[in-house]
Amino acid sequence: MSELIKRTITIIFLSSLLALLFMYGNNITFYLSIYILSILLFFEWNSINSKNNISVVFFIILMPIIFYLNIINILYFSLVTLLAWLVLLYCIIFIRDHTKMFIKKYFTTIGFFVCSSFFLFLMHMYPYTHTLPYNNDLSDNKLYFLFLIILISSIDIFAYISGKAFGKNKIINNISPNKTIEGYIGGFSFTLLFFILLFNYNQITWSYLDLTYLTVFILLAFFGDLFISLVKRTYQIKDTSNILPGHGGLLDRLDSYFPSLPLFYIWIMV
Repeated sequence: MSELIKRTITIIFLSSLLALLFMYGNNITFYLSIYILSILLFFEWNSINSKNNISVVFFIILMPIIFYLNIINILYFSLVTLLAWLVLLYCIIFIRDHTKMFIKKYFTTIGFFVCSSFFLFLMHMYPYTHTLPYNNDLSDNKLYFLFLIILISSIDIFAYISGKAFGKNKIINNISPNKTIEGYIGGFSFTLLFFILLFNYNQITWSYLDLTYLTVFILLAFFGDLFISLVKRTYQIKDTSNILPGHGGLLDRLDSYFPSLPLFYIWIMV
């Protein structure tokens, strides 16, 4: 079976699961889906360099406790998380070798941070003003999830098409040799244009502040891909796993979400 057919079958399967969740899912199924996905992400991360799953068990137990007790202010957490990603971006660009050593030394801690923040932001996918648990229905906020998924998918698709059509100049060859400047510029430009047209067509009010948020969001999504590529180069692996035929691992597919989620929360939810 060719790689293209594998990729297509996987996309159809995942799209069908999402469609079922969006059409028939209730609040409990949304919570469980996010929880299970986050566990799988951390398990995959942990499997890259360790056979010890104690940290995974700790993650499984701790995440629902943190969420249920509501002990983290999600707005402050989003600001801290965004700052941490920006610092990491600086380190990858300017002190790459030291960053690789840092990733190896604190691999489990970094993975815990990445996967727990992914979990918490998605579990709080409702406006910040909704502070009481009984007002927080994820199933009533499907449009937020849909907007996020369409946004990330658009960035990936436009960058892929632009890179295939025009790509010549590598971004950082020894980290992500398949990514080109032309692909990033195309992904950035076409995504901006797509959403301006989409907002105008649906008569959705937008401002230049929204364009600023969108611009930074796209750049952060690109950085997520760069970050996971650096992790793979650090451990000399092609994919983070083979759970998704034709696509690699969950980390490979969801990398753009990790650094962009905190900004998405500040932009849309606050």
